[in-house]
Amino acid sequence: MERSDIHRSRRRNWNKNNHKADGRRGGGERSTGKKQRLPPKVQQELYEAQAAIQEFKQKQIICARCGEPISDVISALADRETGNPVHFDCVLDYLRETEHIKENESITYIGQGRFAVVVFENPHDLRYFTIVRVIEWEPRDKQYEWRTQIAGLYSQIH
Repeated sequence: MERSDIHRSRRRNWNKNNHKADGRRGGGERSTGKKQRLPPKVQQELYEAQAAIQEFKQKQIICARCGEPISDVISALADRETGNPVHFDCVLDYLRETEHIKENESITYIGQGRFAVVVFENPHDLRYFTIVRVIEWEPRDKQYEWRTQIAGLYSQIH
């Protein structure tokens, strides 16, 4: 079979497929580009959840460590003594001041309210490290009211 015959057969197969007038295969409905409307009850619940999030965000939450407003409550941690929100950077600064860190060690966040003192095998390659010790900043079993409130609001809209 010559090259031109192969191209013709491919075109023929393409043309013989079940294509609709709008250029799509199959018998689906044509897209109008409009979003589907949610039922009124769902729209109302979504609107109320978004309004509650806006109200929560407008409350000025003050960092228990530095006294400055916290603009991103989602990234805030709970203060060890009070449980109130504190800036992530304030916690990191506090740990750098209070923990005895050797020259080749560093403090890094490892998740779930925990930090670690780590040693990097190669300071230029941060993929390989050894944890020297773990610093439990937030107790795992404790739930903070301010965090539960914001998580509940966000779960209603996502």
